[in-house]
Amino acid sequence: MFKLVNILFASLALATLARGQTAGTTTTTWDCCEPACGYTSNLSAGARGPVRSCNKTNGPAASGAQNACFSSGSNLAFSCQTYQPIIINSMLSYGFAGHGNTATATCCKCYQFTWTSGAAAGKSMIVQSINAGGITDTDFDIYTPGGGVGDYNGCTAQYGAPATGWGRQYGGVTSDAECYQLPSNLQAGCHWRWQWAGGDINNWKITYKQVNCPSQLTSISGCTPAPI
Repeated sequence: MFKLVNILFASLALATLARGQTAGTTTTTWDCCEPACGYTSNLSAGARGPVRSCNKTNGPAASGAQNACFSSGSNLAFSCQTYQPIIINSMLSYGFAGHGNTATATCCKCYQFTWTSGAAAGKSMIVQSINAGGITDTDFDIYTPGGGVGDYNGCTAQYGAPATGWGRQYGGVTSDAECYQLPSNLQAGCHWRWQWAGGDINNWKITYKQVNCPSQLTSISGCTPAPI
């Protein structure tokens, strides 16, 4: 009976830990598309937004602007240059990410994760979800200039990027030196990956949990989720 009780207690403790921290991985993106959370219909329950989108020169997108990754013309909406990572200190950064396959489940929510593998092991980020779709429920696609355009490329329309983006279409540039291929206003966010995180970031393991959003992130995105 003693052993059975101990086994049951250990199982309950592990279940509690699993609820508090979930395992996942990180990838990178910078496709210049209007974020999915830029549509009011995609916001998570209780969120006030939507997420800001920008015009070609990073001013506010005009009324009626269409997502640059699915439309052509002069009135287009893109991601904003302000969605680059923000260094808080040597162990913590803020930023933005795509997370989850269903926008209404994740849009505008914030998450804190800690890397458990790769050069950034032990370092953490707090990110706000501004995009969703085609991303698993346990992965975070971090907005990092030069992080790869993936399936859709709005960077050619916005910045004249190569047809498959800077570096690899999936994963982006492969060294800090390649960040100099990017427009000057995006280079700091590209260097962040190599100089702060210490490497590629793609497929590095993490544990994460949902947290309340720092005001520094919501003031950039323009979207505030329901408190937890």
